[in-house]
Amino acid sequence: MNALADLVIAAQAGNVEAYGRLVQATQTMAYAVARSVLKDSTTAQDAVQQAYLRAFRRLGDLQDPATFAGWLRRIVITSSLNIRRARRWTFLPLDDVPDVPVLDEVETRWSEAQRIRLAHAFLTLTPEERQLCDRRYHGGWSTARLAANAGVDDGAMRKRLQRIRDKLRKEMEVAEQRAIRPDEIRTDLPAKVVELLARPKLTDLPENPVGKMLDLLRSAYPEFAELSIPELVDLAEAKKTIASEAMYIDPVELHRVDEHRILRYDLTLPLLLTVRYEGQPLRIWTAGKCYRLCQQDAMHLEAFHQAEVLWVDDRSRLDPWQMTGRVLRSVDRALPGRTVKMMLRWVMRMEGFACSSFTESRYRLPQR
Repeated sequence: MNALADLVIAAQAGNVEAYGRLVQATQTMAYAVARSVLKDSTTAQDAVQQAYLRAFRRLGDLQDPATFAGWLRRIVITSSLNIRRARRWTFLPLDDVPDVPVLDEVETRWSEAQRIRLAHAFLTLTPEERQLCDRRYHGGWSTARLAANAGVDDGAMRKRLQRIRDKLRKEMEVAEQRAIRPDEIRTDLPAKVVELLARPKLTDLPENPVGKMLDLLRSAYPEFAELSIPELVDLAEAKKTIASEAMYIDPVELHRVDEHRILRYDLTLPLLLTVRYEGQPLRIWTAGKCYRLCQQDAMHLEAFHQAEVLWVDDRSRLDPWQMTGRVLRSVDRALPGRTVKMMLRWVMRMEGFACSSFTESRYRLPQR
């Protein structure tokens, strides 16, 4: 990125050779973008040529040399769309990007193919990077708030967000270039699974109703350790242990990734597959998205948020009334003063086991 910025500065000063090197460094990306819009190699090449000519004429308008790649993408997209619509004599201004995302702060609308590519790219981020993206772009957090939460200054946070956008852009460019070389297309997760996994984790947004509810529930279990559990479950492997007993939904509701793996349909199965009771008390708290294949309506969602508590101990140190008290405390935090009817299910063959789960929006409660 620094090398490109140096070339942009040189080209802005009139160095044509530097601009030629810029073309060499970005032409694969530019062609891939044009090809994704036009679906034709010949017209894509024409669009790229027009884009580079326009970019050269407007190079002086580019205030931040480090943003050259995204700026060029936008010009390539507009040139491609103008060629596609030329028979209707409809032309677009250079700042209009109606279909293809550019991965900057001004993008608004997305094509379905680009949504899938962005979702794939999003899955390459670390959990910390995904949390930043969710809070910035879904939660609307300012960079100042993100910086304060992370304990860094505003400038450092802006650079961190730019690095994430660069990482996503690079991954999308690789995907676009694969699309023009079918022999190199990798076998990946199904598009629907990718889209579900890439949806925001609302429990990371404390101002969101889901995040607020999670904080209320968590406050009833202050000494329980939080645990992250996998979203993909190897069902074939799990069936060798507890999956047959933990499976309580219709198999047609499972989101299958491939022949063996599924997206978790609740938190219980991956939680029990992750932890082991070794004679010491287990007090675990976990939260996250779950997935079920269904007809979405006012009461059902394919991706919903759930929180679960696992409490395992020797039977002499754990009885139903202890767990009942905790669950009642949880409900009172979420619905203060409400009358509650509760049913508890106990697995008695284990040496003391209690499990309680709270589901956000698989079944939506009416708002009152």
